[in-house]
Amino acid sequence: MLSPLVSLLALSLGCVQGAIEAPYSARLKGPEDYTVSWSSDYNELQDQVGVVLMGDIMVYDQETDLPLESIEVEMLSNFGGVYLIPAEAVKLVGYPEATVDPTDTDAIKDACTDENGNFVSDPEWCAWYWDTDTQQYYQIGGQYVATASEYAPNYFVGRTNNRGILEFYIYVDALPTMGDSESVSYGTTMISANIGVDSTSFEIRSNDQ
Repeated sequence: MLSPLVSLLALSLGCVQGAIEAPYSARLKGPEDYTVSWSSDYNELQDQVGVVLMGDIMVYDQETDLPLESIEVEMLSNFGGVYLIPAEAVKLVGYPEATVDPTDTDAIKDACTDENGNFVSDPEWCAWYWDTDTQQYYQIGGQYVATASEYAPNYFVGRTNNRGILEFYIYVDALPTMGDSESVSYGTTMISANIGVDSTSFEIRSNDQ
């Protein structure tokens, strides 16, 4: 379970520089469905508590089975509580000199926002995210960190590398709910990917299903 030190993140939309259109014979291969542990304690949108998942999409030529490089891939989340993050925006980092408990979201908010509620990156550890499962910090690139706008990016355009792979992260901030306050269950979120000539999708669901 990840308790982020700041709220996520801003993505650039539109075509990716250097990317090319997929040829007619191109095909997509996506990840398997994800199942996450979930609770009503952290299902509120923009509550700065969530789960980060890693994934990748492969583009290959169905006639030769060879990977296709620099192919543009569009990805979309169908729920506003599940965000798409470029892989280059996230890295595992060493333990910073944080002055508050990394799981205390109220203390983090007090330390890392100004009088207008805007995010500040000084001290440096304000831009780091604490994973309470692995006891590790993750760093999100500053250009992907949202401020008071509370932007929740559910659309992402990327391109495959020289192995035909597009790597990405998914930040699960909230899941759809069903039922009433006494008996809440969580629905699935679908992530879709498209290269024009082919598409694929996978789901994120809670372990109470």
